[in-house]
Amino acid sequence: MNDKIQRTLKLLPDRPGVYIMKNNGGQIIYVGKAKNLANRVRSYFHTKELTAKTRALVESVCDLSYIVLDSELEALLLENNLIKKHKPYYNILLKDDKGYPYIRLDKNADYPTLTLARRLVHDGAEYFGPFFGAGLARDIMDAVTDIYPLRSCKADITKRKGKMRPCVKYSIGKCAGPCRAEYQKQSYDELVDKVSALLGDGYRGVSEMFRQRMQRASQNYEFERAANYRDRMLQLEKIMQSQKAVLTNDANLEAVAVAARNDYAVFATLTVKNGRLINVSTSGFPNSAAMEEELLEQLLLQKYREGDIIPKEILLSHKCQSMDALKEHLGTLAGHKVELHVPVRGDKAGLIRLALSNAEEVLEKSLSSQNSKREHINRGLEQLKDMLSLEGLPYRIECFDISHIQGTDTVASMTVLTDGEPNKKEYRRFKIKHGLGNNDYASMAEVIRRRFLRAVNKDEGFSVLPDLLVIDGGKGQLSSAMRVLDELGLSLNVIGLAERFEEIYLPHTDLPLDPGLDSPAVHLLQTVRDEAHRFAVSYHRSLRARRGLLSRLDGISGIGEKRKKALFKAYGSVAAIIKATPEELAEVEGMNAAAASAVWEYFAADREGQNDQQ
Repeated sequence: MNDKIQRTLKLLPDRPGVYIMKNNGGQIIYVGKAKNLANRVRSYFHTKELTAKTRALVESVCDLSYIVLDSELEALLLENNLIKKHKPYYNILLKDDKGYPYIRLDKNADYPTLTLARRLVHDGAEYFGPFFGAGLARDIMDAVTDIYPLRSCKADITKRKGKMRPCVKYSIGKCAGPCRAEYQKQSYDELVDKVSALLGDGYRGVSEMFRQRMQRASQNYEFERAANYRDRMLQLEKIMQSQKAVLTNDANLEAVAVAARNDYAVFATLTVKNGRLINVSTSGFPNSAAMEEELLEQLLLQKYREGDIIPKEILLSHKCQSMDALKEHLGTLAGHKVELHVPVRGDKAGLIRLALSNAEEVLEKSLSSQNSKREHINRGLEQLKDMLSLEGLPYRIECFDISHIQGTDTVASMTVLTDGEPNKKEYRRFKIKHGLGNNDYASMAEVIRRRFLRAVNKDEGFSVLPDLLVIDGGKGQLSSAMRVLDELGLSLNVIGLAERFEEIYLPHTDLPLDPGLDSPAVHLLQTVRDEAHRFAVSYHRSLRARRGLLSRLDGISGIGEKRKKALFKAYGSVAAIIKATPEELAEVEGMNAAAASAVWEYFAADREGQNDQQ
């Protein structure tokens, strides 16, 4: 603990707030919140009862700051925002979960369609579900439109009614053909109302529809069609039976449990709809330097967002530190009161036990897999140290790769392994500027010079030097890199990795090392080299796509280089620009109404062609 941290600890107030921990590179590695900053933050540095990962966190802290707030709720929300923004290494970060799909029907639109929606949005449309899996939701949509043939195209029927030819779906009875001049909108509205009523009954309504259609087809001796309806009905009934009844009433709730051990945390969520268990999901998070109560709090803040259907009751395996603040926040998002509690008896306690058992099972398997992977990585780091005669383990490994096609859009990538694991926050990419065409040696020399000149100048993001530098290529690329490092006066451990036989070249030696393809050291080098390939190729493709987009915009009146780049930044593809309205185009930085109108008119033929295809 340095003097700066000691001074900060003495100044901590007895008030709510957020604390921020940084490493020696100035990176934020942990964000936490506290009801009492003084008590919470000092506990990290004044107690020996810490987990291994928390000890590693504390040992990595070189700078400590805090933000004082007026309430625990404010601290809770700021902590969540800072975690999402900075993605600290020791905090959990829930990946964007698309959730269970809904079927969406916007009855306010002209000639509405059924669409699949991943999130419930309060936009005036009707949402049915959620359904257990996108496949089932699509099957239900297909089944419903087989009987009530709503259109599936995106054509603007209001403007083009009677001017377009009905598509093949109308010919085969899959669409009512509302684009026909003689078709009455009232008939379509009646179809929409029937679909809305049917989906409003959920699985049971759809299953009953199949049963009635099956009987009618059988009476008309249409046995093949009857068998098809029967199969669909049985599928739905099987799903309904698989959803175990866990509560005697028609409760809608979620049970969330966390199991944590050896700095690895697993969350399990049980979703109960109408008293039936419809899904069990789990999420695992390594490097979790927090207690179960803090982990559960962070998960809930990230899991439930505005626009989600938040149940009125959420069961928890542990009591959170800021229970009242969490209730208030979730209630605001949901628009109704949300209860959070830890059940200790009865059916709800049984749900939590079930969630915990799922979390524990996944945790056990994850730890076993993680331990095996970690042992293999450690063997690889040890082998690299011995094989290359390094002073210590290569904690930071950097790799550089060059990518181009016939000398155009040459780019370079820098990827990083930290303690044997890919550290994507440290990845960098470079656009080669030398203008010498297909010259890998010159390209490698340029990127090495640019990267390490910034290190010499102590530029933020480039100041940390690698313990091992890997150059993708053989002796030529390695020699180019070494000349640059010598010019800059840097002495680093450098190797070249030739892809064909995974041979390792050392500076100033003719014969390569060949530890074998099964070597853990080679596996580590392959990991960082493959990441460099992937990262360089993805950058190269994005530049080619950008060049293609910019060329499509050539010749539009009033659209110069700056506006072309602004449009690319805003939309990313020609298809997206074609779909944009003049008003949306005018909002792009540097655009005005006249330029937006010119772009809109330029792509009029493309839009007309898309509508004809629909």
